[in-house]
Amino acid sequence: MNSNAKASSSVSGTATVSDTVVPSESLSLSDQSPLQPMKIAIVAPSPVPYTVGGAEKLWWGMLNHINQQSLHQVELIKLPSPEQGFWPLMDSYRVFSELNLDHFDLVISTKYPAWMVNHHNHHCYLQHKLRGLYDTYHFSGQPLTLDKPHPELQPLLDIIEGVAERSQLTALWQQLDRLRALDLPEDVFAFPGPLTRAVVHFLDDISLAPGAIKRYGAISHNVAGREDYFPTGVPVHVTHHPSDVTEFSNSGYDYLFTISRLDGPKRIRQLVEAFMRTRTDRKFRIAGTGPEAESLRELAKDDPRVCFLGRITDQQVIKEYAGALFIPFIPYDEDYGLITIEAMAAGKAVLTTVDAGGVNEFVENGVSGLSVEPTVEALAEAMQQLLDNPEQTQQMGQQARSKVAHISWTNTLNRLLQPPEEQFVSQRAESEIPLPMDSFRSLDSSERSLPRKKLVVALGFAVWPPQGGGQSRVFHLYRQLARYADITLVTLTGPDREPGDYAIAPGLRELRISKTAEQLANEQALERQLKASVSDIAMIKGYRHTPEYVSALGSSCAHADVVILSHPYLYYAVRECWQGDIWYEAHNVEADMKAAVLADSPDPEEWLALTKEVESHCCHQSQLVMTCSDEDAVRLHELYGSFESNTRTVANGVALDQTEYTDKTQRQRLQTRLNTQNRFQALFMGSWHGPNIESVEHIRTIAKACPQIDFLLIGSVCSHPVCQGKNQYQALPENVHGLGLVSEEEKQVLLSSVDIAINPMLSGSGTNLKMLDYAAAGTPILTTAFGNRGLDFIADKEVLIAEVSDFASVLNQLMESDKDLSVMAKRAYQATQRSFGWEGIARDLAQELVSPQ
Repeated sequence: MNSNAKASSSVSGTATVSDTVVPSESLSLSDQSPLQPMKIAIVAPSPVPYTVGGAEKLWWGMLNHINQQSLHQVELIKLPSPEQGFWPLMDSYRVFSELNLDHFDLVISTKYPAWMVNHHNHHCYLQHKLRGLYDTYHFSGQPLTLDKPHPELQPLLDIIEGVAERSQLTALWQQLDRLRALDLPEDVFAFPGPLTRAVVHFLDDISLAPGAIKRYGAISHNVAGREDYFPTGVPVHVTHHPSDVTEFSNSGYDYLFTISRLDGPKRIRQLVEAFMRTRTDRKFRIAGTGPEAESLRELAKDDPRVCFLGRITDQQVIKEYAGALFIPFIPYDEDYGLITIEAMAAGKAVLTTVDAGGVNEFVENGVSGLSVEPTVEALAEAMQQLLDNPEQTQQMGQQARSKVAHISWTNTLNRLLQPPEEQFVSQRAESEIPLPMDSFRSLDSSERSLPRKKLVVALGFAVWPPQGGGQSRVFHLYRQLARYADITLVTLTGPDREPGDYAIAPGLRELRISKTAEQLANEQALERQLKASVSDIAMIKGYRHTPEYVSALGSSCAHADVVILSHPYLYYAVRECWQGDIWYEAHNVEADMKAAVLADSPDPEEWLALTKEVESHCCHQSQLVMTCSDEDAVRLHELYGSFESNTRTVANGVALDQTEYTDKTQRQRLQTRLNTQNRFQALFMGSWHGPNIESVEHIRTIAKACPQIDFLLIGSVCSHPVCQGKNQYQALPENVHGLGLVSEEEKQVLLSSVDIAINPMLSGSGTNLKMLDYAAAGTPILTTAFGNRGLDFIADKEVLIAEVSDFASVLNQLMESDKDLSVMAKRAYQATQRSFGWEGIARDLAQELVSPQ
């Protein structure tokens, strides 16, 4: 690996990977790109008032060259984004947060507030944040925090001082709408000011969080290293991009030339003052417009050598570069500085200052230009040196050209459009990647630089796409944990899912193996013998009928740090090929669960004993036992005695970033659209699982007593005879509708439109994931006390709790009284946000990756 191919930032532990110099002829977007043609959206703000700067040049260059040099189709989507005050800025962030670009395969953002857009394949190639609220905020003289906040601000402050998650946006916008309607002092919303700064930081944290962004990039090392720009520890690729103007030439060395926006941060005034001290007949030609244009003209009115050109065309820009002796460019802490790249591409030396930021990534003092102290005296002296030694200055220009020779659109776009796993393969092979410990406040600095662990999870069922509670838990828990480790799920599947090797989330892979005909036959024979669904028990020994699974598991474990048994049934399969550390993820207390399932089975003792055997091994031989509830942990100790394993409750959670909260008004609007507003509807979700089957039998009785209410059932339980009117089961009442397996979109519509969700559970272990799905969607809940176990929602404040025998009367009363349950639903949603988001659950669990066992 080239020693220049990796660089580490000294700020905030952010890992950066620099430009790799690649001959442009070795890459071709049109015929060597590893990607299939994509529909790409470059999403960007359109400044109000409109101006053209480096950002616009990047977007135009990306748009033109991807469309011209590749099979991808690209659209530049810009929305007006005024930022003259607090409220226009908030409106801009909000409009981007609500922008739906799902019809594109890839979204690229580079600048605030455009990165608020929510997309499954979102790449951020960051130019800069709102600098007046970040790295130049100290110039404002404003305090970092509100000293004595106005009392009306407290609900907003409670939100932005909490965890920055997209699920908080609805509440945030609601609070801002409320505050806008109040007559509060103008200084409360000062821009820049502490409240504006806090809200923008919160919004940026949401939009740029790991999980929201699939790949991070920066236009310079200067940007990559800025404090608070990227989540701590995430890999950030630095890719220097060219200008949208690509044809540069050199026609002579007659004058000084610069081009900039004429305002304070570009420090044109210092350049003019320095030049006016030089002894030369050469002219200083300055292009650009801006708020300081008139004052600069006034400053130089008595010096005919200083010429202000105003706004000029690209062709004029090329001509001005071509004839210049050198280019002065001294912005304060510039993000990148396209003028530097353009000047050097034209073979011109650049004069800059040591505090010019990204400019100094190319200007090597005395080689490709001069970099001096940011004073008029030092600049005047440097100008005179370059003027007095034109041959030396020309030689610097030739060196400057070589400094940027590798920067081309071909190289830039090949890096930007390269799949993340390919982009990191060489880095992973030769170096360690820091853990993304952005929220691990308790870890010390040595722990934050540990290499990513490799985890393998052994599972007896396919995971993607998740449709049942177990699949949902596995996918969302390990999807979030993959922010901190590389994870492979090695799964077994029946004929209903295609085998294969699938990347199902960043850092998360599912290696899916088909059960052989022999294994399927073995499972079916046992199910006939025990008259119950026991394919999991059959796997305890039956996995040997699928040798490919053992082979795949062994290969995956070869370089693992930890192997996780998600359920105990593949314990012997794991131990056949792995003798290292194991963790046990106990979804339930399986001994109790199977005792209930096999209660009516003939001679189940052998199989119950085998279940207890593997569950006991998992508890006693694991370094970590994860249970879904404290009650399950206590029960496992009761069954298997004291075991030395570290036991941690890893509660069931909900994907808050993938569940849309629906308030009362939205719910009523959707009911009207669906024409269900005149019919009270209750929803139950459940998989083909003993306690859910039992619940459906209760719903049958409840429905008969509630003829004016429709009961909607979704999930694989609808395929069980209890919903089909088969075997010993009677047909469901006419007001009970089994909808079967539904897509995530269909589930969201149901959660957002029904009047209430019910959970008449009386058995089982662990916690009920469906409760969290209900709460996250803002659906009012009626549950049994048993169904609330491990969740502890507050009765009558967050959920309704009743005996199953009372469900019918409670539902009839709710229907007849038209009671408003929206406040209760909102409290349940807030409780879910606080305690049951998968992101936070995985973040806590990830500490086990760095804690000594």
